Amino acid sequence: MTDNRRLETRKNAFRFGSLQFHGLSSELDCLVWDESEGGAMIEVSTPEPIPDRLTLTTGPHRRPRTCIVVRREGRRLGVLFE
Repeated sequence: MTDNRRLETRKNAFRFGSLQFHGLSSELDCLVWDESEGGAMIEVSTPEPIPDRLTLTTGPHRRPRTCIVVRREGRRLGVLFE
């Protein structure tokens, strides 16, 4: 992930979040490395495949945001908020 094609500046977040998957009742914890109004870089603890569409919940108000995975590198995912 060396080239930066982001449209907005991301701020270091380094906080925990959770992922929910559409159509499934399960939830997966994640680490949010950085975040902007348009997206985030997250890391999951599992090497299992993550769906392309998910909901990320993070922050003090725990506001869920629907995301599309636009980049994958190992356990790190670049997501774009819808």
